[in-house]
Amino acid sequence: MNHVDANRLGIVGAVLMAAWHAVWIVLHAAGQGQRLMDFVFRIHGLESDVVVQPFDVGMGAVLLAVTAVTGYVVFSVSGVVWNVLTAWALRSRPGVASRA
Repeated sequence: MNHVDANRLGIVGAVLMAAWHAVWIVLHAAGQGQRLMDFVFRIHGLESDVVVQPFDVGMGAVLLAVTAVTGYVVFSVSGVVWNVLTAWALRSRPGVASRA
């Protein structure tokens, strides 16, 4: 069980979340947003009256910023939790020295 760098993990999370939503932004800007939403609902066995609004560059930028910040927070907190739990697990095992 290795120690993880919570900041680096947060950056990875921010990049992954922003990149995933950048794909949505590109599809939305290309006029394929409604088709994608219809498909996603259909494969989940759902029917919805969701209507994709016209593309707005400003809202796309807000989406990227919010998802990047959210990804950073969630992944960095996960890294801290991982480190705490692994330190606790190492301390509870007899004969295993924990790293400080």
